[in-house]
Amino acid sequence: MIMSLLDTYKKIAKFLNAGKYSYIVIGGLAASTIGEARVTADIDIDLVIEKDDLLVFLDKAKKAGFGLSVKKCIKSAEQTGVFEISYGDYHIDFIIASTDLEIQACNRRKAINLHGVKAFFPTPEDLILLKLVPDRAKDISDIEGLIARHENKLDRKYLKIWAMKLCEEAEDMRIWKKLNKLLGEK
Repeated sequence: MIMSLLDTYKKIAKFLNAGKYSYIVIGGLAASTIGEARVTADIDIDLVIEKDDLLVFLDKAKKAGFGLSVKKCIKSAEQTGVFEISYGDYHIDFIIASTDLEIQACNRRKAINLHGVKAFFPTPEDLILLKLVPDRAKDISDIEGLIARHENKLDRKYLKIWAMKLCEEAEDMRIWKKLNKLLGEK
């Protein structure tokens, strides 16, 4: 049977919801769902999970039919804070939430029913902030789509407060400057 990205989305959303995990869908799928449509070939999830609970999570995922190497996932999570599982031909990248912004984004998450399956997504503001950090060309394009779709509804004060926090943590004003440029402000 050939799996689609949609099948993979449905499978992982149902799995995460059944386990009552705190998560948000991020990456291209989130950008397409709450911003402007674009092509993506994987699913990215920001997951709030304690290090001690990761083994149980992975065992449950394996039993649910996801492809993974427990040892490889644990090693990757310890070294990078990221691990990958698969379903059919598609992979799901998990980022273990480790920053105040990620925790805040998970706390503010919104349930969206996509293709008949509920999943949790960040607010447009939180997705903008999460995409400002890596500052890749596709992230900036996604931010432009989010701003275009939500321009009059964006909480600009929230965006600026968090942009400043991120700049202070990094001791670099790049995020502040980039946000203001994308919002069309000085």
